[in-house]
Amino acid sequence: MKEMIYRTLIERGYSEHNANLMLNDLINLSNPLDKLLQEWIDSENQQPDFVYENYSLRQFQNERKMEYPAALLTMDWLIKEPEKAKISLSRGIR
Repeated sequence: MKEMIYRTLIERGYSEHNANLMLNDLINLSNPLDKLLQEWIDSENQQPDFVYENYSLRQFQNERKMEYPAALLTMDWLIKEPEKAKISLSRGIR
């Protein structure tokens, strides 16, 4: 799985450095985000939305200009550390 994620990130324009930075976090995504990542790996056009605590993947992509993997990582942070994440997300983009 690790190699597949890395290869997909590289194929989709991520630098080796950025792909390596994201890799371990992407491997450890919470359920169901891990399944959404797999859908994106299978087809870049597959970017299912997910809503948690009034935040959505689509919102992260549209309002904060995140790529899908970054949106997944942000959502995962929100799931795992909701208080810290909410404080940071409420500040918006600087």
